[in-house]
Amino acid sequence: MLDIYGYLTSWGVYLVAGTLCYILFYKATGKIPYKWLANPLRGIMLAVTFTPWYVAADSDLMAPALMVIALDMITLGGDAFIRAAVPLVLAIGLGIVLSLVWTIFRARAKRN
Repeated sequence: MLDIYGYLTSWGVYLVAGTLCYILFYKATGKIPYKWLANPLRGIMLAVTFTPWYVAADSDLMAPALMVIALDMITLGGDAFIRAAVPLVLAIGLGIVLSLVWTIFRARAKRN
């Protein structure tokens, strides 16, 4: 089992790697001419990469929700993955809505 320093180090490495992956994804989606498509993709990427969830129901340790979903499906099977899928789906929905609102706001500001 990891001690608290290993846990924090793991999260630090994950956040740095996730940020670098997001920067590459941001540059790749910058080539898309339709901002109404590129911005929601960026919001989905942020949500999938950085949404945390509890490793176990009785634990205070967290991990990325996508990894918790995968490990719950592998180890527990059945419907166990839903406990981490719900917050991930909500975060994806929020990312899409916020990115579309941002796109509309920017388009209106550009017109004025």
